[in-house]
Amino acid sequence: MPHANDPIVQKLLADARSAQLMWMSGDSAPYATLMAHTPKFTIFGPFGGPSPPGWSEEFAKAQASAARQFQGAVSSTIDLVQSYVSGDLVVLVMIERNVEKFGGYEQPQQWDLRVTQVYERDGANWRIVHRHVDPLVTRRDLAQTLQLFRP
Repeated sequence: MPHANDPIVQKLLADARSAQLMWMSGDSAPYATLMAHTPKFTIFGPFGGPSPPGWSEEFAKAQASAARQFQGAVSSTIDLVQSYVSGDLVVLVMIERNVEKFGGYEQPQQWDLRVTQVYERDGANWRIVHRHVDPLVTRRDLAQTLQLFRP
């Protein structure tokens, strides 16, 4: 696994794990501090839809609202699949595995995600400039995948 022991990768992974635990408790603020608050920020979240046009207060409010659905992780881990370090860019490819309590659901639910985060150096800090998250589902064939596009 290239760069897995790189101190920058380890720091960013620790930050992601810490922010993920807070998100799973309904608090979006720690992840917000990791994200680039610029027009070039993009996110493809697990609920689908297009990326918002950069960071905005409206986006921050939407993130806070989404996080409030999460009411506490029964368990939460992040597994690093791959990492890439090149100059002022770092990419982390991860699997987030969670068992989560959600508002409106009596029993905890599995919430496993495939995640790619792209970081850019911002002075002495690293900021997420892109986050792509989708549910980690069992492999499906073309017909099953095409069903996702039907209303």
